[in-house]
Amino acid sequence: MVISTKAQREGGDAASDTPVTQWLDAPTDDSVETVVTYMLEHPSQSVSSTHIVATAKAFKQLADMCRDPDVRTRLANGALAAASSALLERVVADLGSKTEQSNDGHAENVFLLVQVLRCICNQSADTDAARAQLQQHGGMAALARALNIDDVWRQPVPVAQAAFGAVLNVSLDHTSCTQSLVDAGAIEPHISALRVQRLGNGAHTVWPLVCSSLDNLCEDAEAAAAHFEQHTGLAPAMLQALAEITERLAEIARLSAEVAERLVQTKEQQDAEVTAALRGAQRTLLWNLCEVLEKSSIVRQQLCQPVYMHKMFDILAYYVATGGPDEPTQTEQSVAQPPSRPLPQGNRNADATAQMIVGVSGEDAALSMFDDSGLQQRLFAQLTQSESALAAAAALCLGNLARTDAHCTRLAESHSDVVRAAIAWFESGEVRVRHAASGLLKNLCVPVAAKARMVELGLPAVAARNVDTAVVPVQANAIGILRHLVNGCAEPTVQALLALEPGKSQGQDQSQCALERLLTAVRGTDIDGIRCEGTRLVAAVAKAVYLKRACDAQDLEARDLDLVAPLVRLVVLDGQRHPLLQQESLVALTVLVAASSIRAPYAHAVVRSLVPETLTIGTVSEPTDDEPANDTAEANDAETTAPDSFTDVLKRLLTQSGPVWPQSTMQAKSLITQLTTQLNVQPNPFDPTGLDILRTEIIPLTN
Repeated sequence: MVISTKAQREGGDAASDTPVTQWLDAPTDDSVETVVTYMLEHPSQSVSSTHIVATAKAFKQLADMCRDPDVRTRLANGALAAASSALLERVVADLGSKTEQSNDGHAENVFLLVQVLRCICNQSADTDAARAQLQQHGGMAALARALNIDDVWRQPVPVAQAAFGAVLNVSLDHTSCTQSLVDAGAIEPHISALRVQRLGNGAHTVWPLVCSSLDNLCEDAEAAAAHFEQHTGLAPAMLQALAEITERLAEIARLSAEVAERLVQTKEQQDAEVTAALRGAQRTLLWNLCEVLEKSSIVRQQLCQPVYMHKMFDILAYYVATGGPDEPTQTEQSVAQPPSRPLPQGNRNADATAQMIVGVSGEDAALSMFDDSGLQQRLFAQLTQSESALAAAAALCLGNLARTDAHCTRLAESHSDVVRAAIAWFESGEVRVRHAASGLLKNLCVPVAAKARMVELGLPAVAARNVDTAVVPVQANAIGILRHLVNGCAEPTVQALLALEPGKSQGQDQSQCALERLLTAVRGTDIDGIRCEGTRLVAAVAKAVYLKRACDAQDLEARDLDLVAPLVRLVVLDGQRHPLLQQESLVALTVLVAASSIRAPYAHAVVRSLVPETLTIGTVSEPTDDEPANDTAEANDAETTAPDSFTDVLKRLLTQSGPVWPQSTMQAKSLITQLTTQLNVQPNPFDPTGLDILRTEIIPLTN
């Protein structure tokens, strides 16, 4: 039926109500454009008490028609999107001004709301043209406001189902609409929807849809992080929702088998569906929060409070206690999972939670949490217990919080039991807890005031036993610990490095000291960080023995160790990238040459190193133009070239050719001066080729 008079098109008088109502009740393919135009041009009449039910029925019919892809395509460029957006805005405003108790057209407004949302959901399904029209006519802002009205959760089915379904269909794989919804504040009601108190009235059946929609809104982690930065309550709210769900799941897990057996069949099925919904929401909140925190330091700072750290540890404790995610139940398998959020394998949830703890505690804004007694006691308790995953997270968190000299010194001096527990984990724990504990211990060795206490607790010996471990992060921390301690507590640290330890070589037992095993590791590694830090430790030992008299030099010389070769390699391989390391190695070489004797022919080894063929250097990594050089294993992927010889490097330093530190030039001259002196006092002959290079190519440059 087509409206033929102006009075009827405008709503007319009472006499015209009946034909208009009949016409709105059942739009057809022929009348749909006219129906939509009428509702668009006369929104007040369409939602009046006389016509609101008819208008709702019209939208119900339109929503059903839009299930057909051909109809969706035909209506995409028409007035349907504009009418849907306008009436959605109108009905949301009306519901916001009414209460359920007023009974003043409330039920009719809710009926209209659901049908308009269904129409938006169906017309935008895989139809970008309709989505663009909805966006152009303010549909995104209206949808975001619709999620916040009370009726969404008074009647989760069908109101919340229609609302979140519309948001998901409009934004799925459509960047512009997604961003508009985010800007309009659609993320907030999604998080609010996943609060435990929302459960009831069948709300759990809507949660998978909410999860899918939230995951889609946060798919662009950079854009989501920017929104979280502007709205400081979002990250705490998401963490709170995650903590509540985790607590409820923990309660469910505590139910005894006897209680479960008493449940009737229908209750069992409902409980299984609720549990599946809780687990799905838990996964969605966890991984979206993780991605946002990974992208934004500002958002991490928003969680730098003890109360939030406690919640993260509660969540971690749940994942650790449950041993990782269970195999998906039949109910979970039947529930649609959020896109790009597969059911995790192994205990990835615990790993993700631990990463959140590390990220938040690593912010400077978190340092004040060290003084919170409640959090401090929790970290201490977890570090001293037997569960390695919780101990590892506690060690990482404590290591991040204890980054000031004052905090490290207080921890070392006042909490010996905690330090002893960390040392025990360092030596005999699972790989991750060994890494975490050794990192904490390395921090504690930095302040001068804490070094002696760390030595008293036996740390040097434990670190010395790990200088050649196959676990690279633990090895790096062990070397770092010893390097910090040798610069402050030289005598006990050097003694630990020279103490005999049982080792194996080619299947045969032999007695090796830690320094010997360190030199073997440095010589055989292709990891820049281990080679550089290990060589720095060798340099520190040389200076401690011959300058500080940390031990009888004969104890070192009796081991007949090649201390010169790694120092020369560092000067050649890493000098340009790390001039400070180059200077340290030159200082150590100068000290060794000055201490040369028949028992310790260090000067002879340096002269021999001037002959390129006698020293295997290998290759050096060249950084690319747009990527700075680094001293990690990633540098091994860079382009490699043959390095200069030791002679070439000394010539460049002495002539200050290219980018050279003046301090390095001065130290190179000191080295040559000491070599010149040794030429006159050493009874044993020097390598003739190296001696010739020294006299003809190097010494003249010192003038």
